[in-house]
Amino acid sequence: MNRYRFRLENVLRVRRAEEELARQELARANGRLRAAMEAHRIEAQRYADLRSTTGVLEPADFRRERAYAELAAATVDAARQVLDAAAAEAAARYVAWTESARLVAALERLDDRKRAEHRADAARAEVAEADDMTSARFSEGDRRPAERDAPRRTGAMA
Repeated sequence: MNRYRFRLENVLRVRRAEEELARQELARANGRLRAAMEAHRIEAQRYADLRSTTGVLEPADFRRERAYAELAAATVDAARQVLDAAAAEAAARYVAWTESARLVAALERLDDRKRAEHRADAARAEVAEADDMTSARFSEGDRRPAERDAPRRTGAMA
């Protein structure tokens, strides 16, 4: 019997390449997410560490302190927005990767099923060939003893 060849091998190869690209994009998105989380943590800590002066302040000192606190709060908010965007991107990349992995898995299952069918067909063909060979040997063996036991006819006796 001929050698097994998966007819959709090229499609499977392309799907695996797509899955690998999706996995790499997911890894990059997760890296950006981790970086955004760390940036947000740093900015939130910086905002939490602000010391507000108690007591009477000069108007210029009050405005400076207030402006710094507002900038720190805006920085935390901006870091939070970057974090949210990175989380959304990572989630989208995860969905894309799982979809491509699902397509690859489906093709691999199909390949496994076809490979098993091919092995079963090859085994059946091998058994049929062995049966044919055995049948041929027995049928040859049945004819030979009968030929040996038959009286020999010679031209003189007839």
